[in-house]
Amino acid sequence: MTQLTHAQISDAKSNDLDAVSSIISETEELVEARARRFATTAGHTDTDLVEDLAQVGRIAVWQGLGDFGGDDPAQFMAHIDRGITRAMADARREATRPGVSVYTAKRFEAALCVAAGDPYEAEKIAASDEMGTDKLTPDLARAARLSWLGVDSLDRPFNHARHGESFTLGDVIAQEMGIPADLVDSADIASHRRRVVSEQVHRSLGLLSDRQRHVLKADHGITPVGHYGDQPDAVLADDMGVTAEQVKQARKYGKKRFGELYRAGACAR
Repeated sequence: MTQLTHAQISDAKSNDLDAVSSIISETEELVEARARRFATTAGHTDTDLVEDLAQVGRIAVWQGLGDFGGDDPAQFMAHIDRGITRAMADARREATRPGVSVYTAKRFEAALCVAAGDPYEAEKIAASDEMGTDKLTPDLARAARLSWLGVDSLDRPFNHARHGESFTLGDVIAQEMGIPADLVDSADIASHRRRVVSEQVHRSLGLLSDRQRHVLKADHGITPVGHYGDQPDAVLADDMGVTAEQVKQARKYGKKRFGELYRAGACAR
């Protein structure tokens, strides 16, 4: 619950210094909390990104104050929260998906969810009619896939905020494979990335409801569920002992939740 008053919001919109200071003070905790949430994935927080996102959030507060039409405190805080969330989501995409626009990154992430986390399949989907008005050109889809995958090298620092600048991707792979770092090669990078993607998909699926998880696995033939993607929903519904409408609802809300979880996990790389 906010401590702001109707008068403070109205006065802040008129550039009253004391009222503006109250707005900044009241929203700072929200800004910091949202920044930490967006910069935290798989239990690890990118401290550099936290501060960058907090700055984005503070700017969003100023912009939100300018375009808020009323003076109700609860509605104002909800308005500010929406603005902060949108701004930070876009800023995180720019920070973690270099080389493509926010627009392109969003469309590729949507295709990535449809492709159950397979970036190469997502590239095909992103450039297909399946995306409707969000369809990308083949060149943009490829650029988005390369941006999402990143250009890895064994010498790339890995999570320097946690391990320090001297800790590299090669060190990570060497630890996981149980071999000396100087024996790791580019083929091991590809193998490591495939495993990370697979784990990320199954981790995200594991956080869905049983029905949502089963339907999404059936859509893509993910073990141990068979592939139902090219069959009517009634067939899957009959096998699950539910209605076709329940299958559709499980797919709709399951995809939305999977997308949120998967995108959060993707930023941990």
